[in-house]
Amino acid sequence: MHIFSPLSLFVSAHSAVAYGALFIGVFWEGEITLIMAGVFTHLGIFSWPITILVVVVAATAKTLLGYHLGRYIGKAFPHSPLLKYFERKVFYFLPRFREQPFWSIVISKCIYGVNNATLVFAGYIGADFRKYCLAEFISTTIWLGGMFGLGLFFSQTALNISHNFRSFSLLVILFIVGFIVLLKLINLIIELIEEWGLDKEAMK
Repeated sequence: MHIFSPLSLFVSAHSAVAYGALFIGVFWEGEITLIMAGVFTHLGIFSWPITILVVVVAATAKTLLGYHLGRYIGKAFPHSPLLKYFERKVFYFLPRFREQPFWSIVISKCIYGVNNATLVFAGYIGADFRKYCLAEFISTTIWLGGMFGLGLFFSQTALNISHNFRSFSLLVILFIVGFIVLLKLINLIIELIEEWGLDKEAMK
């Protein structure tokens, strides 16, 4: 795909920087990063084997570090404002976390902006590490495949509409923005459902 040759050449010349950015992106904010990884891989800018390796390593590191960070902060700084913030955020979206940590961890991957707090909080409360890892493995496999697949889909769809670099880029950006808006809307619906449930409990 010649229109992407300059970008492909740049990534080839600075592969350590490109894949390092991919690692950090998956580690810190996975959704957009994975979608873009799918786009770049579809275009041949990123290598399939290296991309998959970097993504899996980053997701695994995030899972392990999140849990152990929560354990450390819980022991060293049990009254940390950061933990209190994570606790409020987790229980707001996942009020049954203590009773059902396994499914709460799985579901947290589907709630935009909640999973990072969930990982740390799981370590803080000392959730069973094996169950935690199993829940993360299941949810992360689905999450990685889903986000990466969306990137492939967005890239192919944009190419079907236009092979112009600017038009293609704009279409991909619009697809990603639309997807993020959809995730935010789902979060809002979850918030409304939780508030409705709390109101019902208060009325009893």
